[in-house]
Amino acid sequence: MTELENYLCSLKTFGVRPGFESTEKAISALKAKHPGLPEPKFLHIAGTNGKGSTCAFLYSILREANHKVGLFTSPHLVELRERIQINGEMIGETDFEKLALEVKDLGIELTFFEYLTVIAWLYFCERGVDYVVWETGLGGRLDATSAIRPYVTAITGIGLEHTQYLGNTIAEIAREKAGIIRPNVPLFHTAEGEAKEVIEKEAVSLNAPYYYVKYDEGLIQPDKYFVSLPEIGIYNAQLGLLGHYQYKNAALAISIANYLNIDTISILNGVKHAVWPGRFQILRKVPLTILDCAHNAHGWQALRESLEELRPGGTWHIYFGMLAEKDPKLALKILGPIAGTYSYIEPQNERKLTLREWRQNAAEIYPNDPRFEKGFLSAKDALDNIKNISEGNIIICGSCYMAGEILAILEGKVRDNSKDDPVGRK
Repeated sequence: MTELENYLCSLKTFGVRPGFESTEKAISALKAKHPGLPEPKFLHIAGTNGKGSTCAFLYSILREANHKVGLFTSPHLVELRERIQINGEMIGETDFEKLALEVKDLGIELTFFEYLTVIAWLYFCERGVDYVVWETGLGGRLDATSAIRPYVTAITGIGLEHTQYLGNTIAEIAREKAGIIRPNVPLFHTAEGEAKEVIEKEAVSLNAPYYYVKYDEGLIQPDKYFVSLPEIGIYNAQLGLLGHYQYKNAALAISIANYLNIDTISILNGVKHAVWPGRFQILRKVPLTILDCAHNAHGWQALRESLEELRPGGTWHIYFGMLAEKDPKLALKILGPIAGTYSYIEPQNERKLTLREWRQNAAEIYPNDPRFEKGFLSAKDALDNIKNISEGNIIICGSCYMAGEILAILEGKVRDNSKDDPVGRK
C-alpha cells in the first residue's frame, strides 16, 4: 500500500461520528485557501432505499442535457474512486491522490466518509461542474454531506435502517432524513404515510417549498417499465433500470429535472439510458441471472415484488450474502417463499455474517428444509456453482458489498474491502 492508502485505512478507527462540523470546518479551510473558488449547484438526495438509483437517473438526465455533472455516491461496488465521478468518468488516481493529500494537510481529524466527502467537494469545485448529484451517506441531519448548501433537496422512501444511529421508528428515521431540508430550498419527495407527514411538517417549518411526486406506472412485458407524470407533461418515459421499485425513483429524478428546466427530450433519453451497476442488473439472460444490492427489509421486499412480477409464480435460485449488522431472519422470511434453493455466500469482509451464523438462523426459520443447506465461503466459489446451472432463475443479492465482490470477479478485479465505510464500528 502507498502512504496515502495506509492513511485512508487508518481512518476506520474513528468509526461513525454523527454531525458535519468537522466536514464543514475542512470545507471552510479549503475555501479560505482557494478564495473565489466557484461552487456548483448541489442536488442533495437522502432516503432509505432508492437514493442511489434516483441519483443515477438524475445524473443521466443532466448529462443528456449537455451539462457538466458531478456524482458523489456510496458505497462503491469495486473501486473506491467510483464514488466521485464527472460525466461518467471516475476521478483519476493522480487527482485523487493530490486532493487527498491536500485535505490531509489541513490537519483536521476526519472519519473515512468525511474525508471522501471533502475530497469530492474540492474536486467538483475545481473542475467547474454545473451540478452535483450529491447522495447522503447515513441519515441526513447529521450526515457529512449536509455540510454544503443545497440547490435542491430530495427524499426517497423511508424504511427502518441503521436504527442504532437513526432511531427505532419510521417517524424518527424520517426526521433524520428530513435534516437535509434547508430554509427556502425546494424539496421533492416520495415518502408515504407517517414519514410523509414528518417530512412535510419539517419543510413547512423551514419555509421550504415541497413537492410530493405523483406518477403513473406502466409495464409492457415483464422487462419494459414506463412512468408518466401528467402534471408536468411527461408521458411513457421508458426506464433504463429494471424493477418495480424504480418507478418512484425515476419519477423523483424527472420532477427535479423539470424544476431545473431540463427539456423533455433530455429527460426521456436520460431516464432510458440510466445505468446503475448492481441494481437489478441482468448478468445473463439464459438462465436469467440478476445481481442486486438490496440490503434491508424495505429493499428485500421491493426486490421480491419485482422478481414475482418478472417471473409470475416462478421460483428462484437465491445466492445471498450479508453483513452482520443486518437482520438475517427478515431476509429469510421475505425471500424464502420464492426460493427454489437459498444458498449463502460468506462475504470477504470483517463485518460479515458467517456461514455458520446464517445456517443457525435458517434452521430456526425453516427447520430441516433442504433448500437452505448449500453455502459458499467465497463469491468465486458461488459463481463457479452458478455457472453450472442451466435452467431456472437466479438472483444474487444481500448487500452492496456482495454485489461488489461478484462484479469484481466478473471484471477481473479485486474488491478492496479495506476501504469500506466503518458503519457500526468504533
